[in-house]
Amino acid sequence: MRKWMLPSFLFLVLLMLLISPQRYFSSVQGGVLLFASSVLPSMLPYFFFTKLLTGTGCVSGLTATVGKPLGRAYRLSPVVAYPFLMSLLSGYPVGAKVLSDMCAKGLIDKEDARRAASFTSTSGSMFVLGSVGAVILKDMGAGVVILVAHYLGAFLNGFFYRGKSKKASLPMLLSPEAENLLSDAMYESVLSLAAVGGFIAVAGLLADMFFDVLSLCGVGGALVGNAFGVILYSAFEVTRGCVEAAALGINRVWTAALACFAVSFGGLSVLLQSMAFLGKTGLRGGKFLLMKTTQALLSFALAVALGSLFLK
Repeated sequence: MRKWMLPSFLFLVLLMLLISPQRYFSSVQGGVLLFASSVLPSMLPYFFFTKLLTGTGCVSGLTATVGKPLGRAYRLSPVVAYPFLMSLLSGYPVGAKVLSDMCAKGLIDKEDARRAASFTSTSGSMFVLGSVGAVILKDMGAGVVILVAHYLGAFLNGFFYRGKSKKASLPMLLSPEAENLLSDAMYESVLSLAAVGGFIAVAGLLADMFFDVLSLCGVGGALVGNAFGVILYSAFEVTRGCVEAAALGINRVWTAALACFAVSFGGLSVLLQSMAFLGKTGLRGGKFLLMKTTQALLSFALAVALGSLFLK
């Protein structure tokens, strides 16, 4: 029975594409335009320069200060500090991309990379404070609470997936010739971003199809104006989840907590983007989904606690 689930789902998607080609053309077009106008300009520099940093062999120097305590806390190699810091700085899916690059370069083994994925998948501070706090919620105080709860949730989430401690040496990389390093970094960054753009478009398409089916079943209206609807929208796309949370009109604490859940889970789009890189480490999609779910629940609880203290 289970072996027919995926083919049946894919046939349903193709059928809906055939029935309403114009409707879903617009859906995909919207995802591509979103990627081209917002994601590509903001992510290309991060992908390119983090790839350069990883390739130069300077990771050990960058993680010397925070790498040892972070490595001991998670029972991992100290180099996990690098993808963790890059994820905090750059947002989705840079942490996953850096982990994949480090694994390919031999800086971290696949087991450690899989475990590190539990706390190196975060949104960037500019998105949380600027887009979510200032623009969507129009509440910078809530934005700060969301950011702190989101980062603390990611940090604590890593402790749920610690394995046994082991001694790990930090391999040193020889710096390749600058010409090769530059061209390889740009080539791989462009290819990686093309995959990210494709997943954004596909996730938007599937979200529209899902809610179209719910509307046909007569239950679409029941998802508007309640927390369940926010969570359901968040399962597909983080921004839409935050917009729905803001539209509820409830008090600041619960609005911030629901938006924090959306930001921390990331939605189908972020899951697909991240797995495009983390799949190379052997991490299964189901395990990563579990990691993101526990991270989102932790961040939600922290946002409620922090919001109760600081959002009056």
